[in-house]
Amino acid sequence: MKEPYYMVNFSASACLFEIRINDQPVLTMNVEGQVSTSIPVNYTISSSGKQEVTIKILPLSGTSELSKKASLNYSIKYYDTTVGFNLIDTFDGFESAPVNDEKLPLIVGGSFFEAEIPYSLRDYWKNGKDIVDVKNYILEIRKAYKEIANLIVTSRYDILKQKMENREYNMATSMYLSAKDSQNRINRMINDFKNGYNQLIFDEKSLPVISAYGKKISLKRLNGDPVLSFGSIEEQEQIMLDIEFYWSKETKQFEII
Repeated sequence: MKEPYYMVNFSASACLFEIRINDQPVLTMNVEGQVSTSIPVNYTISSSGKQEVTIKILPLSGTSELSKKASLNYSIKYYDTTVGFNLIDTFDGFESAPVNDEKLPLIVGGSFFEAEIPYSLRDYWKNGKDIVDVKNYILEIRKAYKEIANLIVTSRYDILKQKMENREYNMATSMYLSAKDSQNRINRMINDFKNGYNQLIFDEKSLPVISAYGKKISLKRLNGDPVLSFGSIEEQEQIMLDIEFYWSKETKQFEII
């Protein structure tokens, strides 16, 4: 059986940009200089067929106009990872035009590509409640984030694992990880929390970001980074916890997905 592995290969400069696949955020980054890399995106693909890619190019954080140096281009790479990492196909994406003298507020674009996947994800968000129909959803999502933060601060890691089970299942399944490798993913994160990364950082100025065609929500800082992170005073570093939620009709609350 093939192990299809899809990656977005991109290059960006002088902008705050967002890339989504099937309206699910893959990457949001504020780039003052230039960056070029590839990001795996299988976790955004829950069924075979046509997949939608959308992008936004915004002014750098703290500015109101696009820089004349602002640019973004991407393509989608399809690999088979059954044995090694073999490139099978490349799907054309998008390349932004040069910014001229007009005071553009943003640039949008996108493309489509066909994908075949052999796995099934826990796409519970598809049957979740539309976020905007959740009463006081901004207050509710902030409460959900702070609940996760409190679990980490109080070292209740078993409950944290339960809360993140569906997210980790989807990540492991889409990356073809073994049960052992999947367990190691969550264990490494918890070990960091136990070993000094325990200083909570929660930006109160965060904004809600709705995705998955209205079915998911997350909180982001003004520069696009995840709102929740934990710092280590000794290492002078921080771990960002990038999580998304959907509103479960069964539990009637936000759940990590």
